[in-house]
Amino acid sequence: MSRKMIVAGGGIGGMAAALALHRAGLDVTVFERAPAFAEVGTGMSLWPNATRILQSLGVLEQVMARGELVTQFNLLRPDGRLISMVPMTGYPTPALCMHRAELHRTLYQPLPARCLETNQVFQSFTQDDGGVTAKFAGGHEVRADGLIGADGINSLIRAQLHGAEPPAYRGYCIWRGLAPDPGGLVRGHISETWGAGERFGIMPIGQARICWYATRNGPRSQPDAAEGRKAEVLELFRHWHGLIPALIEATPAASILKNDACDRPALRPWGRGVVTLLGDSAHPMTPNVGQGACMAIEDAACLAKLLPGAPNLAAAFRTYERRRQTRTAFIARQSRRIGIIGQWENPLMVRGRNFITRLVLARPPDLQLNAVYAYEV
Repeated sequence: MSRKMIVAGGGIGGMAAALALHRAGLDVTVFERAPAFAEVGTGMSLWPNATRILQSLGVLEQVMARGELVTQFNLLRPDGRLISMVPMTGYPTPALCMHRAELHRTLYQPLPARCLETNQVFQSFTQDDGGVTAKFAGGHEVRADGLIGADGINSLIRAQLHGAEPPAYRGYCIWRGLAPDPGGLVRGHISETWGAGERFGIMPIGQARICWYATRNGPRSQPDAAEGRKAEVLELFRHWHGLIPALIEATPAASILKNDACDRPALRPWGRGVVTLLGDSAHPMTPNVGQGACMAIEDAACLAKLLPGAPNLAAAFRTYERRRQTRTAFIARQSRRIGIIGQWENPLMVRGRNFITRLVLARPPDLQLNAVYAYEV
């Protein structure tokens, strides 16, 4: 009989885990607190290390049809002058950008209905020699062989295992929005513009839509300006290059999201017994390298390799954690470091940063990127 696995959390990480484990022959069910499986948010990037796994799961073709291929990343100054560029070609599978909801839908559509449970608010778990019991609001309990916590940066499963601590704030907020494609952008190019304490990113995500994001240094949980969120962002970037003000203008004010940039310190181990963590529950990271969802997809692939046929589920979970901890901690550190450097405000430091970044990114990409993008689980 196939092992029964519970995945708590139906976001991208949870759905990737469910699909990978289902394709590997395990009996898996996703329990999601929302009344429907509907990923929120705006755009996201998927890099070759993740699209290779999506190909193995049989969904890459659908993902490519719904997103926008990426062939080049451009780093710019606020006046539009190029600092450096990085080509994104030469990998076995492509890089692309897409709406989070499109990837989410692509991951859960192949799953049988029996694998998906909504309106299930996870509360706690208990485990014994025979397995684990997940407890949900309303007294509902589910028994299984193993539990995978994919319930995000504020994971209740992580809190039960390791204690409840707030995420670490990294000193800046992030706005995100979606605008119609105004035309004039080079197909396949994404960009990030670095100022002094502010940044602005532009990502075409397919279907004539542009995702943008913006950052600014400031205190944690800073309220919106009196004039409103959209007006505040527009004023901040009004004199930046090209399409930046126009993209903000074209974005519905009510749809602009704002979050603090947060992550958490690395854990060792992630789980205990027949309970483990995945994605943001285990290793939340700032979005500066666009690898958050990619790391969750890698986690899912690693579990799907280790769990089928493993004689001891707890031992298999610990092996999974050891294999993933070094890489995810490295990516999280890199993302945190880029965020710190990108948010520098001192004019001398900014000029030095731009000069050094141009030299570093001018090196052959394989020297610096293969460790991330050519990685195989």
